[in-house]
Amino acid sequence: MKKLDIISMGETMVELYGSGSLSQSPVFHKSYAGDTMNMISMASKLGLRCGYITNVGDDPFKDYLLDEWKSLNIDLEFTRIIEGFNGVHFTVLQNDNNRQFVYYRKNSAASKLDSKSINEDYLKSSKIFHTSSLTQCISDSARETVSEFLIKSKSLGITTSFDTNFRSNIWSASDAKNAILDVIKYIDILSPSYPEEVNKVFELDTPVDMIKFGLAQGCKLVVVKCGEEGAYIGNSNRIIYAQPITPKGLLDTTGAGDSFLGGFFYSYIKDMNLEDNMRYAITSAGLKVSARGGIQSQPSKNEVEKYLDLVKVEEINRH
Repeated sequence: MKKLDIISMGETMVELYGSGSLSQSPVFHKSYAGDTMNMISMASKLGLRCGYITNVGDDPFKDYLLDEWKSLNIDLEFTRIIEGFNGVHFTVLQNDNNRQFVYYRKNSAASKLDSKSINEDYLKSSKIFHTSSLTQCISDSARETVSEFLIKSKSLGITTSFDTNFRSNIWSASDAKNAILDVIKYIDILSPSYPEEVNKVFELDTPVDMIKFGLAQGCKLVVVKCGEEGAYIGNSNRIIYAQPITPKGLLDTTGAGDSFLGGFFYSYIKDMNLEDNMRYAITSAGLKVSARGGIQSQPSKNEVEKYLDLVKVEEINRH
C-alpha cells in the first residue's frame, strides 16, 4: 500500500456558481467544492501525498468528479462508487463580496458514509487523518462514521485533525457544538474559525480563549482562522498570530480557510516550526483569494514560497 501524508474524509459537491444573486444570475458555471477536498487539493499542489475517503454517486457527474480528483494526484482507493446522486450547491459572489449558498445534499451518496470504509492498513499508511463538522452534519450515519474514524485513527497513533466548519443554514450552533464535543477528546489538531464558530458554537469571546479551551480538552494544537483578521496558532507552550496578506488582491474568499489548512499541513508534515506553519498557511490563503473559486484559484508551491516573507508572525501573551 502506498505511503500517504494525509487522508481526508468528507463530501464534495458539484458546484454551480453564478454572479449577482441566485435569483438573477443568468448563467451558472460548473465546478466542485467541499471543505475536506479543498484542503487536500491545496496540500497536494504543495507536494503532499493525499488520499480521499468519500462516496460518489453513479449519476452523470461521477466521471467529472473522479477525473478532476485524479488530475490532482489524489489517491482514491477508498472512494466508493455507489448508487445515488452527488450533492449539488448553487452559489454566487454578490456585489458586496458576500457569498450566497443553496445546498441540495439530503440523501446524497456521501450522506451514506459508513464504517465499512475503515481500513486499518490504509489509515496506517498516512501521517494524518482529517475530517470536519461539515461532514458530521450530512446525516446520522456520517456523524457516527466521523466518530468511528477519529477513534480508530487515534488508537493507531495517527495524528487526527478536525475542522469545525459550521453552517447555520444546515444545523444549529447547539447541535454542532454537541457533535464536536462528542469527539473532541479524539482530536489532536482542532481548526475553528473566528468569530463564527468561536462565538456562536463554542460561546467563547476571543481566539486565545478558543486555543485555551481546545488545549484543555486534550487537543495538542489549535489553529484559529480569523479571515480578514488573520490567524492564531497555539500549543501548550506558546501562541502566535499573523495578519493576512493579499499580494495579488482580494476577489473571492471562498475556500480560503481550506487553502489555509492545506498550507498549514504541508509545513506541519515537513516538520517546520510554528512560525513557518503560519507563513505557509497565511500565504496559501492570501493567494487563493485573488481569483474566483475554491480550488481553481489555489496557488502553486512556487507562488506560495515567493511570498512567504511577507507574513509577519508575532508572539501572543497567553494571559
